[in-house]
Amino acid sequence: MVQRCAKELKNMISSVEQMNWALVKSQAEIVSRYESIADDLHRQAVVQIAQGAFFAGMREDFLDLIEKVDEIADASQDAARVMSEAPIERRVLDFLYEGDSTLHRFVDGIDTSITTLAESIESLRTDADTAVKKALEVERVEEAVDQIKADLISKLSTHRREIDVLAYLQVKELIFRLDEIADAAENCSDLVITIVVKAVS
Repeated sequence: MVQRCAKELKNMISSVEQMNWALVKSQAEIVSRYESIADDLHRQAVVQIAQGAFFAGMREDFLDLIEKVDEIADASQDAARVMSEAPIERRVLDFLYEGDSTLHRFVDGIDTSITTLAESIESLRTDADTAVKKALEVERVEEAVDQIKADLISKLSTHRREIDVLAYLQVKELIFRLDEIADAAENCSDLVITIVVKAVS
């Protein structure tokens, strides 16, 4: 469900590029539905882990992991909400598509971090080495996403005088909300490494 949130955010960015605001609103509702399902699954997992006899000695770590995974879905919903609040002016979008660090690359990186995280978590079942390798890859992707975020904020600041104040604040908030998704994925990857270390020690 969390991965579906991220994929739908990518679709939303494409719709934003096409200035299709009716579709953006519809896609935001889809993200919200996925987030709601993810919340339900989160609650079920917490109950199962809290009441189960498994994960001896690492129960807290797994509870932390699913909590952080849920934060990815929450951040995705927040980003979708900001995107759908009001249309973004074409020229503001154009500013964000100057050079290599674009809004599209930003969201691509976020999607990659979540996909890689999912592979890392899945590998906990069968291959600890792969789980750690993928977790470290999530951290590298997050660093690249962080750089794109900094570049986008810099572009926005450079054109500050040309942008309506509300549009400026909306786009700045969108960039920070999207970055929170990558940050949450990176936090999850740290927990995966912690779980592996405890499991093999």
